Amino acid sequence: MTDSPRFHPSEIAEARRVLGPGAPFESYLLRQRRARERVALKRAFYLRYPCRMATLHRLASTAIAIARFAALSECYDEIGEGLMPVTREGRPKGPHWESYTRAFEQALPADVREERWLIAQFHDMEQVKAEGWVERFYEEQEAHPNDPTWALLRHHMDVSLGTRLQDGEALAGQVALETAITSSLRELVGRRLWQTLRLVAGYSAASARAMILGGPRVQPHLPSDRGLVWQLVVSTAQAARITRVVRAGIRHSNRGIERLDQAWSLLPSLERALGSQVHDLHPSIAQLFSAMHTFRMVVSVHLTNRLTGWLAWGATLLVGQGMYEQHLDSVPARFRLFKRPDDSLNFVREFWCDEAVRVFDSDFVVREVDGHPTLLEVFRELGVAAQMRTEVLEDGGLSMTIVRLFVRGFPVGIGSFFVRFETRPAGERDIVVTGVLELRPKGTLGRGFWHSLLRLPQHLGAIRYEASPVGREGSGGAEEPDAITPPEGSS
Repeated sequence: MTDSPRFHPSEIAEARRVLGPGAPFESYLLRQRRARERVALKRAFYLRYPCRMATLHRLASTAIAIARFAALSECYDEIGEGLMPVTREGRPKGPHWESYTRAFEQALPADVREERWLIAQFHDMEQVKAEGWVERFYEEQEAHPNDPTWALLRHHMDVSLGTRLQDGEALAGQVALETAITSSLRELVGRRLWQTLRLVAGYSAASARAMILGGPRVQPHLPSDRGLVWQLVVSTAQAARITRVVRAGIRHSNRGIERLDQAWSLLPSLERALGSQVHDLHPSIAQLFSAMHTFRMVVSVHLTNRLTGWLAWGATLLVGQGMYEQHLDSVPARFRLFKRPDDSLNFVREFWCDEAVRVFDSDFVVREVDGHPTLLEVFRELGVAAQMRTEVLEDGGLSMTIVRLFVRGFPVGIGSFFVRFETRPAGERDIVVTGVLELRPKGTLGRGFWHSLLRLPQHLGAIRYEASPVGREGSGGAEEPDAITPPEGSS
């Protein structure tokens, strides 16, 4: 709160114009000062810690300050304080915003920073709802039934907090964070489009007034009305940046449920595919497939020539699968499991390559093939399924070899290609997973085509994962993701 209660005559003149000549104005002016302070604090914070979704955060607070919504409504003022990422001293507010700022200090990819922003903002939003500020505002608004300005306040509440219907589900892992915010944005341009347009008209009128009249004189560290309009214009121009988050929300809408209290396990699928051999697995291998979230992962990729490098690059950019950055060593990785409605497990492997997050995204299912339970890796978006031959190795490791492909349900061979993943213990608790892609043509004609004409070597490329249990001293890999748990009192 601003320490000094002294106001400039121009501030008092504005308050009397808005509230009426005889109405008390001190609370109105103090709340407006806090609204300006929130704009200034957010601007400084997001200049240091920028992300795509921060554009909407700044856009909302700037529009509220220009339209005087928080000055008129005590509930708006309290909600604005509750949704701040920083304290008045400029420090991150709470553990989730601290996690967001740490992502910058650790140089984590932009998508990971975006994810942490969503977690922090969703927690704040759920806390505001749990404290009852939305209901209190509607009670406050009922005292001004025929006031067009308060009608705009209600429209803003309806299209901002009123559209945030899936935040709690996202924090519980029921839907993706990006999907929840995308659902809210769709509501704005769908069923609530008329309210949204009325709000835009209201903000435009307030901005025009501010540019023409200039607004009251404010303290030097606070943005003036014209400064607020400029920030509103900049934030509006930058709003298109959130389209990447929207695309991710659409893409993740059917990926399944991520269980946060106790992550899903791939071990039951292995038990069905291996049968009694599953008991011959090394304990560390069994633990990896049982609880992947308890391991830290790093990954590196090696491609043997330019052609395989170009193919990996093309697959990554066109299909959205894979990693081609072989110049990066020990890239932090994160493995995540989601259960779909048909009980298949969506297995997402994320590789944090500097500013980019590369992924392998597939479903692991067990189906009867040729009369035997068989592990299949299914790439749904491509319509391709890879049949795996699973075997336990002498050291307790696991071998998974692709023996056949199904394209749109039709079985096809794999030709001259050989793909195998071997998961082996490396010491008492560490694990190394090596995937190889090789050319093994069987006939003279095939060898002549692949090796002599195209000059491709037998070994085309490899990917190597190193896994260490979380908590082990000196273990590398990605920082363990922050817990995604709803605040107390939220549904």
